[in-house]
Amino acid sequence: MERCALMTLNEPLAALFSDLGTDEFYNKLLSFIYLQVPADSSVVLLYQRGASPVILLDWMTERDRTAMQTYYFKGAYLLSPFYLRWLNAPLEDALERLVDIAPQGFFESVYYRDYYGRSGLKDEMSFLIPLSHRRAILLSLGRTDALPSFSRVERNYLQLFYPIVIKATQRHTSLVTLPIPTKLTLWLEDSMQLFGKSLLTEREQLVVQMMLQGHSSKSCAKLLGISPTTERVHRRNIYLKLNISSQAQLFKLFFAALSNETITPGFDPLIGLAKGSQHS
Repeated sequence: MERCALMTLNEPLAALFSDLGTDEFYNKLLSFIYLQVPADSSVVLLYQRGASPVILLDWMTERDRTAMQTYYFKGAYLLSPFYLRWLNAPLEDALERLVDIAPQGFFESVYYRDYYGRSGLKDEMSFLIPLSHRRAILLSLGRTDALPSFSRVERNYLQLFYPIVIKATQRHTSLVTLPIPTKLTLWLEDSMQLFGKSLLTEREQLVVQMMLQGHSSKSCAKLLGISPTTERVHRRNIYLKLNISSQAQLFKLFFAALSNETITPGFDPLIGLAKGSQHS
């Protein structure tokens, strides 16, 4: 990087470190990042095992904010490629672009259509910053149609300042009191694993989980080590047992089960949904 370019970063970099431990830190951090790689809908989230994510900084568009409040926090975050990436490696920091970690078929999935279609985001790149086995920071840079997709050059710029973003954020969180969840939702994560257990075989449950995460039929078959024909048989049996006829109805059933007030932790949420229907 040229010397003049580095000189322009001196002041915002100094401001960033001077605001460690203050309410202005995340504003300064995103301002610093935007000098190199702009975005038009960004958010800083606190991921916590056993609780819904918490917004630490909101630079989102109104459309993105509405989608997050009405869909993401209701359980859609459990299916997010970024959230799943963190669960699979909770102590590993990363800079990931959605297109690089999303499963095959994700961009044609109901999840992508319903959440990203509502948010208006066309591209997303995020820093995953671990704090412990149970907590992490997600710094998401989103782009709508107002900006082009992230380029390789822009990713290289972010990679260049990657250590600063990671270490500064970790230092900041060590100086502040992070939000403590007022309502634990461990059952939400359990429900993802238990969904359909009362009606489906173990293999059919795995297919359902992959479908909900956005995997295509071909991707499901490959990951499970079965033929596409066998995967289609599983899918047909799933639809029959759950009394549905499409992936869209599967999503609707999943979120209805998660939001039902009679759900019992440790049990298939579909049981709670059935009980709720009987009481209504």
